[in-house]
Amino acid sequence: MGIVSARVALLGAKDRGQGVPGALAFLLERPLGPWILGAVVAGLAGIALAHAAGAVRGRERGVARVLLAVNAIGYAALVWTAARLLLHLRRGGGLEEAGASWLFAKTWGPAVVKVVAVLVAAGGAWELWQGIRGKLTFRRDLLPRGLVKGLSAIARFGLLSRGLVVVAVGYFLFRAAAELDAQRVPTIGGALRAFSHTALGPVFVGVVALGLSAYGVYLWTLMLLKRRV
Repeated sequence: MGIVSARVALLGAKDRGQGVPGALAFLLERPLGPWILGAVVAGLAGIALAHAAGAVRGRERGVARVLLAVNAIGYAALVWTAARLLLHLRRGGGLEEAGASWLFAKTWGPAVVKVVAVLVAAGGAWELWQGIRGKLTFRRDLLPRGLVKGLSAIARFGLLSRGLVVVAVGYFLFRAAAELDAQRVPTIGGALRAFSHTALGPVFVGVVALGLSAYGVYLWTLMLLKRRV
């Protein structure tokens, strides 16, 4: 996702689909694309199930379990987006938009969406703080010191970029709930497009998009070198 968005912002690439749909389409067009995208669907489904299980029966409590539930819903939406692209289903209204429309029709729905928006923004703020603080949870004794410093710098850049994007998504989601406008329910691609309208324009979007790629490197580092499994 970060690479596709950075190509659009910095190189003027023709594939204008920023965000998750653009990244998934990019994968599908590569050699063995359907197999790669199928693996992505399976992986996203596994993450969604793991977060759902953590929300229902995990050790976390309170807000942490709510965040796990929100993440599970978000990854389920990604599974639907990827599966629809893989199966060449006709593009219609997004799952997020349909869910928001249903919620906005309920008297309690907008309040629920606002709470979710605040939680999303709080999660983004936490990632920003992690990037600023720099205390990362992967083992440093398994790699040379120079490589550890490089990975730490990449991870902090990734956390700062993703935290910024997630805070923006939470802000736009809160606005959508306040205005009862399901069409304004944000996506990561929508947040990047909003950044492109700032004074820094495409350059800022390109830097943030590269940061999302750095966040991917950070997740790979955690997978391979995490302190606890």
